[in-house]
Amino acid sequence: TGDDGGTTTMTTADQPDPSRRGLTPFDLGTLLLASAAIGIAVTSIMTGAGTSGLVVMLACTFAYSGTGEVAYASVIASGGGMAPALLASMLVSSRFGLLAMSMNRRWKAPLWERVAVAHLASEIGVAAAIDAAPRGERAARRAFFELVLASTAGWIIGSGIGLVVGNVVPNTRAIGLDVVFPASFVGAVVNALRRRDSTVAVGTGAFAALALTPLLPAGVPVLISAAGSVVAMAAPAKPWRRVVTA
Repeated sequence: TGDDGGTTTMTTADQPDPSRRGLTPFDLGTLLLASAAIGIAVTSIMTGAGTSGLVVMLACTFAYSGTGEVAYASVIASGGGMAPALLASMLVSSRFGLLAMSMNRRWKAPLWERVAVAHLASEIGVAAAIDAAPRGERAARRAFFELVLASTAGWIIGSGIGLVVGNVVPNTRAIGLDVVFPASFVGAVVNALRRRDSTVAVGTGAFAALALTPLLPAGVPVLISAAGSVVAMAAPAKPWRRVVTA
C-alpha cells in the first residue's frame, strides 16, 4: 500500500533474488582462516613424517584431503611402507567420491565445471548446495562454490604457510601446531557419537585398530578398522535420544 492509500505492485526487478542469499564476506573470510589453520597443522604433521614440500603442495592442491594426508603421515611415521600408507590415505578419502557423485546434475553445467565440482566437492560444499537447492539451481551453485573456493583457498594458503613456519620454527610442537588437526578430528568423532550406527562404526574401528596394532605391520590395523563401517550397517540409523520439539 502506498502513502496515498493506493496500492503498489512490486515488480520482478524489485524482488530480492533468492539465489543471492548466502554467507557474508566475513563468514567466508572466517572459513578461509579456519581452513588455513588446519592446512598449517596438517603440513607440520606431513613434514614431521619426512614428506617433501613439493609433495605436500601437490597433495593439498590435487588430493585436497586433510584426513588422507594425516593417514599417510601416520603410517609412514609409525614405520609403515608406502603401499599401506597410500591405501590408508585412499580409504579415508574415498568419501569424496560419494560426495562428488551426490553433486551429479544438481544444476546444468559444462564438462569443465562438472570436473571442477567433482574435484572440489567437500562435506560443507555439498551440504550448502543441498540446503540451497529449494531456492533454485543458481542458489545451489552459488552456495557450493562460495564455500568450496573459500575453504580450498585457505587450505592451499595454509599449507604453504605451514612449510614456511616449519622452516622457521624448528619444533612446531612447541607452539601447538601438532594438536590443531587432531582436535578438529576429535570434534568430528564426538559428533559421530550422537548416532547409533556411527557410534558402532567408531567403536568397532577403534577397538580393531588398538587390538591389532601390536600384532600387524604399521598401517594395516588402520585399513582393517574400516570394517567397523560394515558392522555399523546392522545398527539402527538414528540418534541415541529422540529430540522432542514443542
